[in-house]
Amino acid sequence: MRTSVLFFLILSFSTAFGQMAPDTVSIPEVEVKTVRQLARAGVTTHQIDSIAMKRESDASLSDLLSRFSTVFVKSEGRGALSTVAFRGTAPSHTEVYWNGMSLQSPMLGQVDFSQIPVYLMDNISLNPGASSLVDGDGALGGSIDLKNDLSWSKKFSGTFLSGYGSFGTWNEFVHLEKGSDKFQSSTRIYYNRSKNDFPFINKDIANIDPVTGAYIYPRQRNEHAEYMLEGAMQSFGFRLSKRTILETHYWFQYSDRAIPRLNTYEGNDNSNLARQVDRTNRAVMKLSSFMKKGTLILQSGLNAENMVYSIRNMVYGDGYYNALYSKSNVYSFYNKAQYQFQPIRNALVKAAATFDFYRVQTKDTVNQTGYNQSRRDKGLMLSWQQQLTNNLSAMVLLRKDWVNQVSIPIIPYFGFDWTINQKRKLILHGNIARNYHYPDLNDLYWQPGGNPNLRPEEGLNTELGVITSFPGKKLENSFGLTAFYNNIENWIIWIPSPMGYWSPQNIQHVVSSGFDANVMIAFPIKKLKVTFKADYAFTKSINHGNAARWGTASVGKQIPFVPVHTGNVLLNLSLGNYYLTWINHSYSERFTTSTNELTMRDRLNPYFMNDLYIGKRWLLDGRKISLQFKIFNLFNEQYRSVLQRPMPGRNYMLLLTYHL
Repeated sequence: MRTSVLFFLILSFSTAFGQMAPDTVSIPEVEVKTVRQLARAGVTTHQIDSIAMKRESDASLSDLLSRFSTVFVKSEGRGALSTVAFRGTAPSHTEVYWNGMSLQSPMLGQVDFSQIPVYLMDNISLNPGASSLVDGDGALGGSIDLKNDLSWSKKFSGTFLSGYGSFGTWNEFVHLEKGSDKFQSSTRIYYNRSKNDFPFINKDIANIDPVTGAYIYPRQRNEHAEYMLEGAMQSFGFRLSKRTILETHYWFQYSDRAIPRLNTYEGNDNSNLARQVDRTNRAVMKLSSFMKKGTLILQSGLNAENMVYSIRNMVYGDGYYNALYSKSNVYSFYNKAQYQFQPIRNALVKAAATFDFYRVQTKDTVNQTGYNQSRRDKGLMLSWQQQLTNNLSAMVLLRKDWVNQVSIPIIPYFGFDWTINQKRKLILHGNIARNYHYPDLNDLYWQPGGNPNLRPEEGLNTELGVITSFPGKKLENSFGLTAFYNNIENWIIWIPSPMGYWSPQNIQHVVSSGFDANVMIAFPIKKLKVTFKADYAFTKSINHGNAARWGTASVGKQIPFVPVHTGNVLLNLSLGNYYLTWINHSYSERFTTSTNELTMRDRLNPYFMNDLYIGKRWLLDGRKISLQFKIFNLFNEQYRSVLQRPMPGRNYMLLLTYHL
């Protein structure tokens, strides 16, 4: 076993537990800040808190969100594809922004959250439902904002982080910062890898005991599942003048991972070997000019993704042959100009124009299929925010888009914030909006099966909620409750065609409704500092599709893979330089068929995942050192996120962090 060191700097941890009150209060380990601004009336924003960011610095974004939010994370396994869906919608209805630029693939229409390391980001926030319209349109479920901050400090700082865990897992990270009040540089380098060969009991195949007739399930190992992720992120900041700042961010990443076989596979060990290699280059430039009468922001970005997916089979005496070898090149160019000003007192106006260009080139060299298509998106946005009284503010927002010269209907948004009780920080908030999601390029042009006649998905999003907090000298607590209703027409879903292949169709009408609740309590017990946080979501996502196409057994049933109940609990205890964090995240049962069958193969059992973190901090010659030991799946639960994909039992991670 070799020794390695990772670098990681936690710049500053600003937290808002769910939605908090407008004031700022400080307590040990937790900093509660407003998530409401003058230009965001009615907007619901859940910002991932400081404890979560600290504890999950070595994790992927999918792991972080599954433990510290109520969004549904569907994972194919450790290091494998992970998608996120808000409030009973689909992964394609979730938009992800990195420093203002969309990361959603125009080819696949989704983001792989397993490929986004948490320690690359300084701020992570979630905008469910209509709240996503403040950043862009098309996110019928919600959006996630990932941001990198520049400290504008004159000091040199750095962090080294190294982690070793079960199944031959290494996580390494370096973060260095240096600059002045006119120039800033932030460099992050990382390298993660794992053999990922955990043992499991395969309940998808079995032998039968000839005497008792009982099923005998084999104990297997997750073979051909190794993964590696490496990359670097470089950020520069230039203060060109007292009123002008230029920021640039560049992110390179390389990923190589084997795709394990399904649990039902009983063929040759040298066949059906799948592998995926991804190379990604992303760059964003932002120029902000703070003028006397307003603020002008110009932004451009490039997202270039190259993917190779292959499946190999052994032909004895002849070697390996590719059964599939697909190469995809995806290029996305983003451009945005925004100007904001105050026409009158207590009012703020924003106007923006966008122009985006996408190109997808994909080809399977074995089967000689693929396509080469491009798309141009243009958009205009205008919003007016008004502080109507001391206790009431409102915002009206309009968006207008054109996709390849096709005009999308105007997208309206209305939201409000009403402070009912200033003393108790009791705020009533709500919003209503329409939204449209245009089909992705695979939906339109995939060969075989693409459907160029698909219509845009149309959604009506509305929510109403209340938040409150009771700040005190020792006890801090907050509570939030939000009810939501989403009505989506022309839902796009892939179904088997009469020709034998799958094809997307506009056949589904889905109504998703429910509520989100969150609570936070922080208080001291002598020298012991206690923080408790809990989130819960109830979601009914019902298929109201055409019974002639779906069958009467499917209409009125829960959408596949959407849990009705989602929750998580965090308890953090801190005593001096020691801390202990317990995390529970749970999903209720999920169905895998539209008819919600109850057989073993058609449902995913509920699970209650428990993780335990123990840590210690030291101060050595003015340098901070911390050691953290993590236990995942504390009670060794057997669970699945999708059918026929194994998940690990109890496993461990040891992390060493050194701050310069």
